[in-house]
Amino acid sequence: MTDLPTRPALRAAVYARVSRQDEVGILENQVRDLRDLAARNGYVVTREYVEIASGADDGRTQLNALLHDAALLRGRPWDVVLFRSLSRMTRTGTLGALDLLRRLDSYGVQWRFLETPMLDSTSDTPALVRNVMLTLIAELDRDYRERISKATRAAFERKKALAKGRGESVVWGRRRKATPLPNEGATA
Repeated sequence: MTDLPTRPALRAAVYARVSRQDEVGILENQVRDLRDLAARNGYVVTREYVEIASGADDGRTQLNALLHDAALLRGRPWDVVLFRSLSRMTRTGTLGALDLLRRLDSYGVQWRFLETPMLDSTSDTPALVRNVMLTLIAELDRDYRERISKATRAAFERKKALAKGRGESVVWGRRRKATPLPNEGATA
């Protein structure tokens, strides 16, 4: 009896992202869950791209590094990218999501989503269904980001108005006591 040749394990990259510094615990959970996904599928994690940045930001250092590494014809350190969800990859809507996934596809890179495996590049989901679901999820994620942004701006404006009434000023996220002008309150 001859032994069948074994296929080498796929090398995996993990991409994890949160928007705010106070979400570091969530970021750690994402990385742990993606490492577990890799282990369950026999992947060897060779690179982790982890960052704190908005999903709408095109200048994300780690996502751009991932895309750079994906484009390498020789020496790419991994074969498949693992994401927790589409919203962790991007919140720029359908066009942004499709652009990123098509770029990975053109480089010969597979992708997997922990929370929505029907969107995986290797999924048996018919392409039409996968694309419709991707569009729906991407647009819901984009809309959610816009609603969070509006609510955050509105809360800041309320905070600023309240601080002004107390003689204080607010700098995005912090309150400062107003500093009196040098001649303020002086009588001539």
